[in-house]
Amino acid sequence: MPSAHRHVPRPRRPHGAVPAVVAAAAVMALTVPAAPASAGSAACTVGGFTATTHADLARINLLDLGPLASGLPSLADVRLAPTKSEVAVGRTTATASYADAKLLGMNLPGLPLQGTVATSRAPGHQAGPVDVTLAALNAGGLVNARLGKATAQATWNDKYRCGKTGPLTRASTMIEGLNVLGATDTGPAAQGLGALTGLTNLTSLTSHGGGHSGPGGRTSLLKVGPTGATQTATDLVKLRDGRVGVRSGARITLGELTLFAGTPQEIAVKVITQPTLEVLAGGDRKNSTVNYRPAVLSVTSAGKPVAGLDSNNTSLSLDLPSGTTAQDGQASQMTVRLSLGRADQKITASAVSAEASALRVEVRHESESVLDVAFGYLSVAATGPCLVSAQVPIARVPSAPAVDKPVSRPEPKQTTKAPAAASGTSGVTSLAKTGANVAAVGLGGVALIVGGLVALFLTRRRHPAEN
Repeated sequence: MPSAHRHVPRPRRPHGAVPAVVAAAAVMALTVPAAPASAGSAACTVGGFTATTHADLARINLLDLGPLASGLPSLADVRLAPTKSEVAVGRTTATASYADAKLLGMNLPGLPLQGTVATSRAPGHQAGPVDVTLAALNAGGLVNARLGKATAQATWNDKYRCGKTGPLTRASTMIEGLNVLGATDTGPAAQGLGALTGLTNLTSLTSHGGGHSGPGGRTSLLKVGPTGATQTATDLVKLRDGRVGVRSGARITLGELTLFAGTPQEIAVKVITQPTLEVLAGGDRKNSTVNYRPAVLSVTSAGKPVAGLDSNNTSLSLDLPSGTTAQDGQASQMTVRLSLGRADQKITASAVSAEASALRVEVRHESESVLDVAFGYLSVAATGPCLVSAQVPIARVPSAPAVDKPVSRPEPKQTTKAPAAASGTSGVTSLAKTGANVAAVGLGGVALIVGGLVALFLTRRRHPAEN
């Protein structure tokens, strides 16, 4: 008996499932918006830059009365009211202090005085300037001051990397009642000054030519009054053609200098124009400059005007009678020389520097140097980038800052704008956001849909044949 055959239907293969899933995924890909690129994946830079600046109210190279004052030590390498600043990308430091001195090449005990240094660092330091009030200064009886004040402020903003301009550092020191080798009627200083001037009784000092000997007949080899000050500053500044420059400057402020106050040899020097020194680094020689303004002085000797000092007359020598006797029996001579300094400068393709001593005062007794002091020692330097670069991906940051135009992206619809002009506001302040390529996503999605429809059609045609 023949066996009955029953048709068992075969299970359908899920040929249409995969294309359907692919098509759905393609549709979802088209409907999901492209996520913008993270702003943190981009960086902007103005290139490396640095700045340093230093100012001393007075730099005493030598104070040595030798045999004229037995028991009085010699003083060398004294810096009064020093201020300085240092700047590098991402870090700034400003410092102001009272004094620093050396005695015969060794550190003078007690200097710098504890608590008389104002220091500010950025980033990481509290906002606002650091102020320190300075008490009386007595450097071994050789240099004295009544009081003073030191101020320092350092600033850093991360937008400085992207073309923003503004202050970097500020530092200043003010000193009141400064005198060198101040003396009354007793002590080694009085002995030395008496030998120089021929006065054995300092209590008999009177004013000669408008000077003031001070209470109790007090005089000094050199007096600065009523105040003296130093200031230093560094900044980022806008230049033309989208450039950012680094400016470094230093200056001093003096009222009057007096030598041998209250004696017949008194010399008074009044500062009419204060000296300043400034450099600007713009990334190349064309945009880098040095600007030095020398001091202008008026001078009187024994109450009578003598030739002043300016850019046309830079030095003056005065011969004064001394209180000692030379080997030939004649009265020995003192010579006081005043001279204006000039700025020594250097400009290269990426850096600029300069230094100057505004006024040098020298006192010589016969052939021996008694005093050598430079007022207004100024030193400044800076290096700067060529241009403010556009925001570029980290992988595309140029290896060198020297470029002729801002960097832009190759995509026609994703270019970046150049920084604002020199007179405008700060440059780049935010990072651009970019998305995925919309055209590529669209074409890929269409291809997936077409492929899915074709696969679905072929699968449908195979099913009737199998049945």
